[in-house]
Amino acid sequence: MLLNEKIKDAFKDELLLLVHHHADVDSVASAIGLNTIFENSTICASDGISSHGQKVASTVDIQIMEKPPEIWEGTVVALDSPNPEHCGPVPEAKQIIVIDHHTKIEGWPEGTEIIHQPQRTSTAEIILEVIKELELEITETCATVLLSGIYTDTGQFRHANKETFSAASDLAKAGADPQEVINILDSERPMIQKTTFLKAAQRMKWRQEGKWLIAQSFVGSFESGSARLMIVLGADIALVASGNKKGEMRLSTRASNRIVSEGFNLTKILEEIAEINGGSAGGHPGAAGYNGKGDPEAISEIARQKCVDSIRQLP
Repeated sequence: MLLNEKIKDAFKDELLLLVHHHADVDSVASAIGLNTIFENSTICASDGISSHGQKVASTVDIQIMEKPPEIWEGTVVALDSPNPEHCGPVPEAKQIIVIDHHTKIEGWPEGTEIIHQPQRTSTAEIILEVIKELELEITETCATVLLSGIYTDTGQFRHANKETFSAASDLAKAGADPQEVINILDSERPMIQKTTFLKAAQRMKWRQEGKWLIAQSFVGSFESGSARLMIVLGADIALVASGNKKGEMRLSTRASNRIVSEGFNLTKILEEIAEINGGSAGGHPGAAGYNGKGDPEAISEIARQKCVDSIRQLP
């Protein structure tokens, strides 16, 4: 059982559904899924939504709050956020619930109710279980968006497990059309995204460490998509960084299934970066991100060297 009586009661209040910064499809889909079920809910994205997240959001008629209030007279539900920095600022509230599947959860205030299932391949799968336990009806729209979250967070099912396919099957039975999900997410990319991906490839530098290839690049946006592209091009590890005039930087990383299957873990590497430089890190062995302050090139180079160190410890 995921839900205790305190959590069940908290869902009866007004809900503020917080997605993480630059929210991906899994976070957005989890919020929309709950929003379709709970009429007394509001979605908030304090640092914007990714391009693919926007595609999913555009399929439903919802209003998304851009800035959370300082105080919320109800329950705040933080989605796909392993720590408050990922989705902050977090309002004061009667109750905070965190629903997440990342390896490590930390930093939430005392009294926070945490639904943590790191064995799940997406937060959307946990949302499905929450809805089931509350004995609420899963609508066709809810099923479709949750399947979108699973589809993207598993790399189109490349990182799926038995529980993933069981959840996907349940959502299909509830009305989700897998082909519709693919059509939503694979629609024509905006020109700025396409040119950014090409710049990422143009600026890419790579090094070989044993039988593994590590690629690095720098862009102004779309870091995660650029990192995925570099894996498709043949890299085993991809590091893509960006920065702004405020000194803030973001590092998105991806790893191939092959190297992850041998024990390589990007989350551990980026958590070490956060310990050194501050900021926040989170993710999974094959896909992780870091947000902090500093020189993007320098942080990326530190991450690359830690990747090399990790590779040398593999069997």
